[in-house]
Amino acid sequence: MPKVPEGYGEKMRGLILDAALEICRTKPVYEVTMRDIIRQTRLSVGTVYRYFEDIDDIFIGLTNRNQDEYQLWAHCEPLFADDHSVQQVILGIFHYLGEYLAESIPAEGKFAFEMNIKFLADPELYEKKKNGITEVADFEKLMHHTMRYLAGKVEAGLLKPVMPLEHIFAFAVTSLDGMVRDLTLARCYSLPGDDAGVTLDELSLTGALARSLLYLLGEA
Repeated sequence: MPKVPEGYGEKMRGLILDAALEICRTKPVYEVTMRDIIRQTRLSVGTVYRYFEDIDDIFIGLTNRNQDEYQLWAHCEPLFADDHSVQQVILGIFHYLGEYLAESIPAEGKFAFEMNIKFLADPELYEKKKNGITEVADFEKLMHHTMRYLAGKVEAGLLKPVMPLEHIFAFAVTSLDGMVRDLTLARCYSLPGDDAGVTLDELSLTGALARSLLYLLGEA
């Protein structure tokens, strides 16, 4: 039996993911099928299904590949060291978030946006697949760690928020979601990126949100 070359499986997975990304640039996610992938790769049906269970696994693979390359949590974890101030932590987190958005949205924002819509329309599918999504796990780990970190500072009397901490967290998450939505629409759907002279820039937006949070946390 012929020996499979080292790295062959990873190479095949990459080929399938590249084909899927190419298709998603011109076709809505909800219309892409395994048949499209097979046709684009020119691989056999059995080969494609050997590496991915279904079309949603392929899309999740695309999302995870970008997250694995950037490693959001790995960038942010050192910020929580004892010698960093709250201001340094918050500004650092949102700087890395801005870099991540700048890198990921132009490359894969369209299919990620459309996958979110697909998950919203089919919550059971999301529950079935969410444990395999690295991006969700990484982002949730960062948010939960940040919440615990700030709650500890409040309990120690080192922060005096101007409103309840849970309201500040809700504001941060919904604001970030809005940024992702508008940046995706501007970068991936050829919609106007400016409104009344306001430029959509990832690092400027996340930086402004970070400074708003510092004010709400009593750190202005």
